[in-house]
Amino acid sequence: MTSVVSTKEAPPRGSGFLSLTRFLRFISSEYRILFTLVFLANLVGVIVFLWQWFIYGHPNESTCALAVSINLAVSIVIREEHVVNGLYYVFTALPKTSPLWLRRRMGKIYHLGGLHSGCGVAATFWFIFLSIEKTAAFSSANNKDAARYLHIIVIYTLDCLLISMLVMAYPGIRAKIHDAFEAVHRFAGWSALALLWTLTVLDACINTLPGESQAAAVFGSVNFWLVVISTCSVVSTWTNLRKIPVHSERLSSHALRMYFSYANPQPGTTIRLSSRPLMEWHAFATVNNPKEMGFSLVISNAGDWTKKLINSPPRDIWVRRTPTCGVLRIAPMFNSIVLVATGSGIAPCLPVILAQQTHINLFWSTRDPLETYGPNIASIVTGMGKNAIIHNTSTMGRPNTLPTIMDLYKRTGSEAVIVISNPKLTIDLVLDLEALGVPAFGPIWDS
Repeated sequence: MTSVVSTKEAPPRGSGFLSLTRFLRFISSEYRILFTLVFLANLVGVIVFLWQWFIYGHPNESTCALAVSINLAVSIVIREEHVVNGLYYVFTALPKTSPLWLRRRMGKIYHLGGLHSGCGVAATFWFIFLSIEKTAAFSSANNKDAARYLHIIVIYTLDCLLISMLVMAYPGIRAKIHDAFEAVHRFAGWSALALLWTLTVLDACINTLPGESQAAAVFGSVNFWLVVISTCSVVSTWTNLRKIPVHSERLSSHALRMYFSYANPQPGTTIRLSSRPLMEWHAFATVNNPKEMGFSLVISNAGDWTKKLINSPPRDIWVRRTPTCGVLRIAPMFNSIVLVATGSGIAPCLPVILAQQTHINLFWSTRDPLETYGPNIASIVTGMGKNAIIHNTSTMGRPNTLPTIMDLYKRTGSEAVIVISNPKLTIDLVLDLEALGVPAFGPIWDS
């Protein structure tokens, strides 16, 4: 087992030791490693491209367009539900007898968003280079026909769309105006994809010599097939969209449980719900008993949309039907884990508990668990006996989480800690635990 600092010796948050190790872990997260690798690979490509432009006096006409297409394809495909599930299947296939350091690293599969953001940023900057290249070609062209004018207009429009998506995806902006981020990301993304099709055809029209087949030029282009892959990835998500009947059970003024019967998802998966499919989507963890058909979701009051849902439970709702793997899908990789949940974070933990694929020690901090979440959920937790600790914040106040979890982790001999809570507590606790040498995992809210 990875060595850890004992609870008694563990420095308090804010001390020099913990602050430094937290910072080092923060900047070396798997998400940032993936982003950096993508950045460095593209930086090498940019240097070679500019060097050849300097040496030969003109750019390689295919480099920028190909780099844009490759980066966009990877950025889009890596978010497709079936691709995500396939990657989780591969990365979580390690047996429990594998070295802990390897399982610890493979368990960070949920950081794959680093590829999405890295390739998205790279595609934008490559497209800026492409714009410069095409502007120079347009300026020097003798025959500026309608196709060339349309071509340059499409390029500048794409510049605006890609840059707007990049700006809105900046973490600080995304967090403050998340609905606007979603709208820009979705509609600008669709528009950009449509314009890439237009650009591919226009490139063929402009560059095909007289007597040559424009259709052959289009179908013979690598960029064309990369755009096809990107388009299929986007379309596949929306062809899976359905309005599904749902049975809703209002647990309290703070929580709602919704029951679905169309699938029996694996533990550690999520689905997305919406009342307005074109505008917003909300991800929720699936809760299912492996011995029963169907699943449920527990929705707590965390904003305007969830509050409206709880106050007016729906009879049907729009669903992206494919359950997608999340951080709790990694639980069976370890022989024993500590699960840390706060509030409705208990919901995604329930199927992992019921599946009994690994030994679980649970710490659940919430207010009035029985009154808020009902007897069914409470009975699953209390059924764990001494392996479950329920901290009722209404009577016990807020827990001193870090030393409590460190003590539980060491006392139970667990291999890892998985935290399911609000963003601040999850990120802080995971960073603190990893700074102390504990294999810790938790959602990263990167979308």
